[in-house]
Amino acid sequence: MYALIDCNSFYASCEKLFRPDLKHKPVVVLSNNDGCVVARSKEAKALGIKMAVPYYQVKDFCAQNEVAVFSSNYALYADMSQRVMSTLESLCPTVEVYSIDEAFLYLADYPVAMQDLDAYANKVKHIVERYTGISVGVGIGQTKTLAKLANYATKQYPATKGICVLTNPRWIRRLMQITDVGEVWGVGKRYKHRLNKMGVDTVYQLAICEPGKIRQHFGVVLERTCLELNGQPCLDIESIEPKKQIISSRSFSTRITSQKDLTEAVCAHASQAAHKLRQQHSLCSVITVFAKNSAFNKSEKYTPISGQYQFATPTADTRELVKAARVVLEKIFKHNIRYAKAGVMLSGICQHDEVQLDLFSTEVNPEVDDKKQALMAVMDELNSKYQADRYQQSVLFIASEGIRETQQWQMSRALLSPCYTTRISDVIVVR
Repeated sequence: MYALIDCNSFYASCEKLFRPDLKHKPVVVLSNNDGCVVARSKEAKALGIKMAVPYYQVKDFCAQNEVAVFSSNYALYADMSQRVMSTLESLCPTVEVYSIDEAFLYLADYPVAMQDLDAYANKVKHIVERYTGISVGVGIGQTKTLAKLANYATKQYPATKGICVLTNPRWIRRLMQITDVGEVWGVGKRYKHRLNKMGVDTVYQLAICEPGKIRQHFGVVLERTCLELNGQPCLDIESIEPKKQIISSRSFSTRITSQKDLTEAVCAHASQAAHKLRQQHSLCSVITVFAKNSAFNKSEKYTPISGQYQFATPTADTRELVKAARVVLEKIFKHNIRYAKAGVMLSGICQHDEVQLDLFSTEVNPEVDDKKQALMAVMDELNSKYQADRYQQSVLFIASEGIRETQQWQMSRALLSPCYTTRISDVIVVR
């Protein structure tokens, strides 16, 4: 048996958590540069505010209906997510963190839970909400896909009170019959359209399809989904594998035209990517630098630029990656372009024990390499300890990144809430 724990309207719930005055008020959270709505509280949904709608289109509507609007506070969301996941890990020995607001629990490893699934689901929901203040839905099923379906029911039907345990075959069949096939985990819009053409409109109709026929038309992934709907586990709890590519990029709040500004942006992305690389204890062989203007501006020609640098010996040293990024940008930069976005991509990623040293290199020195790793470790430790938000300037950074506070093109977050749990100056004082 699997349980899926899903935080309800997570970003909006985090914003409400430290604002009791917003408990029953509509709340929306915006994307980078305050562009689109990416999270809505149940009250905001009831007002008809759509997901991904550009904020400028609903700005007046929000003001008229006293909707509280926030910029994305990633430091707050990441910390609250870690608290939720830590709480879940205390309630089950096997936890797979699926996303920032979702986690699977493998209950077969926990006999206490298997004795009474309903009681265990109630316990999980109560403890997470009590310890973190975040409301969650708990869906339990024989497979991951059924657990996902059960969790969908907790949000769709208020009578569940946030808990759905799918063990009764009659309940499972009924839920499948009244649920659109597009709601199945792994069935996107394209698959839904093709399934509808085949006469498959509900989850139940997909479940009774011949798996071989599904594989013939859609491939092995949807075949596994079909089998999972019938209670046959095909998806195990997954361990976190190191990423094969790491990308750091972002759109600018204003257009960039100078090479100096673009260099600072690219170097900042190279530094952030290097940190992510070290977090998974990896090295990279290739760094790709890219930038582009807007593809939607009819008054200017779309002009993307990109270039690569290959290292003789794989590295995770921020200084080496930043230096390489500068070399690449120097070669590919084009003048008279209004750049809207830039970033870097690290590829050729490997682990330390997979490195093939350069036979002709004169720089291979174990002592020097150890010192480099020690320096990067100190840099990461200090930044982790004192940097409240990944969109803030690091405590230790490469000079090529420039001073973030003076950069007018940095991401716009005019409606940012305090970092209540990660910045000492923002901790609430009770009087």
